[in-house]
Amino acid sequence: MSKKCIGCGEIMQFTDKDALGYVNEKVYEKAEICERCFKLKYYGKDALVNKKVNSSEFIDKLNKEKKSVLFLVDSLCISNEVFDTIKRLNTNVYVVLTKRDLLPKSVKDYKLIKYIKENTGVEKVLVISSKKKHGIDEVYNRLVKDNLKEIYVCGYTNAGKSTLINSLLKSKEKEAVVTVSSNPNTTLEEIKINLEGITFIDTPGFVSENNISNFLDINIYKNLLAKKEIKPKVHTIKKEFMIILGNILRIENNNDETSLVFYFSNDMSLEKMRSIRNDRLKDKDKITIQVNTNEDIVIEGIGFIKVNTNAILDIFTLDKRVISKRNKMI
Repeated sequence: MSKKCIGCGEIMQFTDKDALGYVNEKVYEKAEICERCFKLKYYGKDALVNKKVNSSEFIDKLNKEKKSVLFLVDSLCISNEVFDTIKRLNTNVYVVLTKRDLLPKSVKDYKLIKYIKENTGVEKVLVISSKKKHGIDEVYNRLVKDNLKEIYVCGYTNAGKSTLINSLLKSKEKEAVVTVSSNPNTTLEEIKINLEGITFIDTPGFVSENNISNFLDINIYKNLLAKKEIKPKVHTIKKEFMIILGNILRIENNNDETSLVFYFSNDMSLEKMRSIRNDRLKDKDKITIQVNTNEDIVIEGIGFIKVNTNAILDIFTLDKRVISKRNKMI
């Protein structure tokens, strides 16, 4: 009889060491997690998996079967692509904004909730930080109040789906069992977790083709991720000057003067210098973007830039798809 790894949801097997779900035959009967999850959980050894969920088919399934959904959104990865995905869900949807601890404390939860409501049309919005245990009980209590017995936990990769489920388990003094990692595709198949009458179904993350992780070595990408509360960096760029961000982004100003606020990891380097006779990163993809004070510039996967003055900017980066605009959040 086959059984699933409780860490990633993959069917466990002992015949192919290079295939997903592998576990040594000697421990197969008593093993609860596969070898990949064991190494990740106890040794921090990541193994990249190229396995993608068809988000369109999955959303169609949820809509057809009228499934309730907790849709998780990383607070640093909010984009129009995410908004559009949520709008396609024609069912009972709760949006959960995760990693609240990464945004400045000065940004109030009620403003974040209002922003999500205005851009998705979803009325049930919650804000959490699994790391700080902020809002975890509120999620569970809301689902109990609404008398839910089963709910799918969905979202893009690294939105914190498995982390939320583990936090819910810990809040009820249960063992955290779902494998978590900053790598894409940690959860490979659906995992059902029953918690005091509610079945949470953890699902593989949707993969965005626009995420900067697609164009970077995974270790470089993980080093770019914010780990603690961001301290915004404000810079005024004059014409013929530029910003080099993390050695992955070159921003040139085409205006007389432009004021920008950067919301990225505090450890990410940010250099301001003259752009004339300086070809640094100029061999990368170029996009010219016109933004106004009601818009943010999103760098998919790592952060965003708040625009304080109307601007026309030339941006050079690994792939222009990682650059997009959205309505201003802060």
